[in-house]
Amino acid sequence: MKIINCYVSSFGKLKDFSFDFTDGLNTVKHDNGWGKSTFASFIKSMFYGLDDSKRGIDDNERKKFAPWNSTEKFGGNLTFEWKGGKYKIERFFGAKSSEDAVKLYDLSTNKVYTEGKAVENLGKRVFSIDEEGFLSTTYFSQKDFEIKSNTSITAKFNEVCEIQDSDAFDNALFKLDGKIKELKSRGDKGRIADLKRSLVATEENIERAKQSVKTIESLKTDLGIIKGESETLGEKIKSLTERVEAAGKREAAAERKKRYDALNAEIAELNAEKSRAEKVLNDKTVTEQQVDDCEKCIRDLYDMSVKKETLKKDLEDYAPQAKVDKAPKIPKLLFIVLAVACVLFACGIILAFTAGLWGLSFAVAGVIAALISFAYIVSSRKKYFDLKTSDGKLAEIYERKKRAFSECEESERKLERGLDEYFSAFGFSENNLSYQQKLNLLKDAVKMRDECDRAIEKRSSELKSLSDFAAVNGGDTESVSELNEQLKIAADWYKNKISEAERIKSRIDALENASDSLLDIENRGAELKEQLKECEKELKILTLTAEFLNTADEALKIRYRTPLQDSLNKYIGKISGADISVAIDTDMKVSVNVAGAERETEFFSKGYRNLFEICKRFALTDILFTVEKPFIILDDPFYNLDDGKTVAALELVKQLSAEYQIIYLVCHESRIA
Repeated sequence: MKIINCYVSSFGKLKDFSFDFTDGLNTVKHDNGWGKSTFASFIKSMFYGLDDSKRGIDDNERKKFAPWNSTEKFGGNLTFEWKGGKYKIERFFGAKSSEDAVKLYDLSTNKVYTEGKAVENLGKRVFSIDEEGFLSTTYFSQKDFEIKSNTSITAKFNEVCEIQDSDAFDNALFKLDGKIKELKSRGDKGRIADLKRSLVATEENIERAKQSVKTIESLKTDLGIIKGESETLGEKIKSLTERVEAAGKREAAAERKKRYDALNAEIAELNAEKSRAEKVLNDKTVTEQQVDDCEKCIRDLYDMSVKKETLKKDLEDYAPQAKVDKAPKIPKLLFIVLAVACVLFACGIILAFTAGLWGLSFAVAGVIAALISFAYIVSSRKKYFDLKTSDGKLAEIYERKKRAFSECEESERKLERGLDEYFSAFGFSENNLSYQQKLNLLKDAVKMRDECDRAIEKRSSELKSLSDFAAVNGGDTESVSELNEQLKIAADWYKNKISEAERIKSRIDALENASDSLLDIENRGAELKEQLKECEKELKILTLTAEFLNTADEALKIRYRTPLQDSLNKYIGKISGADISVAIDTDMKVSVNVAGAERETEFFSKGYRNLFEICKRFALTDILFTVEKPFIILDDPFYNLDDGKTVAALELVKQLSAEYQIIYLVCHESRIA
């Protein structure tokens, strides 16, 4: 078979992409990230759909390749040739597999199939192998090289060996294994284990039912004793309740009397406080307006006192400067200096005519001294006249402040007389009190009197409600708290006895039910024994049948192991160029003969391990597909090989392209076939 062409609407990075395939080798060379692996996954998904069984995005193909734009159609179509006919598969994917839309077109008849065997398991129908087998043979992915034996590959060998009804063989083995697991799974699970547990539980129930009859009589005796104790406790609780009620009444009456006496004492104290306040008030009424007026007068008096002190200080400051008696005297020395200056000037004039320059110097010195003396005299006289002029203004200010000081003294005396006259009507216990202190005492007295009146009224009202207290019986001294403690203990005991009686009743009921159902339980045990016997017999038969089928399957694998091993060695020799002898077992595991000993592939490098798995796939493809050769997808599988092996592998690809249609995806120029 071969692929003719394909169209990708949207699949991972590929969008609106077409590709026409040719016979033989089809090389797709692009850089990393172009979408080569995505292209290979698209071809696989056209036949097998998408695997969305995994949760991780890297393994869940539906999540990994779905377009981010939900309006884009997720999928495409692929045209292929198979068994001489041409077909086109059209597959679009939804959010889950049930939403997928699949159509198969038979291009020779133009028939369209949307359901049934034609589209169901299309890959299995075309390749006679399931998706896992396809990924282990003709699909060479970078992600997973290792091939493991699976039932699909075994079924394909059955087909190659011309064994009829290979699917039936595979299905039979699968069903046998499932039935065996149903009967007996790993650990303590399965139908047989469940029956054994049920049988053990049933036998325990039978034994308990037999013991129940013996236990019921003993429990009934215990129940009678507990009922008697409960009745005694009930009578005690009733008596204690009555005593608590009586003691409570007595204590309540005593508390009322105690409160009554306390209220009378408080009223007496309040009356004493009120009397002290009324003594200060002296039966006078003090209004809020009077209090405000007094406070204003006290503030005015304080302000006047401050003003008076300020004026007094000003008078003291202005008094020394208010008068100037006479002009300041000029010092005698100044007159002497002036006389000497005149003599020097006269001598200088005379000498100027006889001595020349020296005489003129004496004259200049005399002039300078005269000018200095004259300037000082003029300055002294000016200061005198200025002081005489300001003297009148200072005297006027001094007199004005003196009159203001007298007015302050008069106002202060008037305010003091008014306050003294007002406060004289009240009774203060101390004489040396300030006006503010007296006013505060008046305000406190008014407040105290009013508060006492309200408190006395409140307590008098409460006294009326307590005036009917009963006489306290002094003979009985039982305490309510002590009686309540005894009552609590008795109630707890009573509650415990009732609970214990209920538990015994419940147990008796359960035991009676168990004893009544003894026959049913015994019958159930007999049924379980019979079912266990049948299941064990069935398990034995199924196990033997599976062993026979596995023996036959193993014999079949032995038949194809030799040709598969020969083909594997052929391909390893072509690529490696070395004389390497390998063996393969029936579980598809490869071992290498080294110095006469078989070694697992894990002892070799990653490059050699990849080489073995690649050659195994080529060998499997040769052995499994003998009638119609499939196409092969190579997703750059040679990147781990060295240069020599890569050249040999590419040459092998060219040779195989004469027999197979090969789709070779590669990213590097050096690995192009």
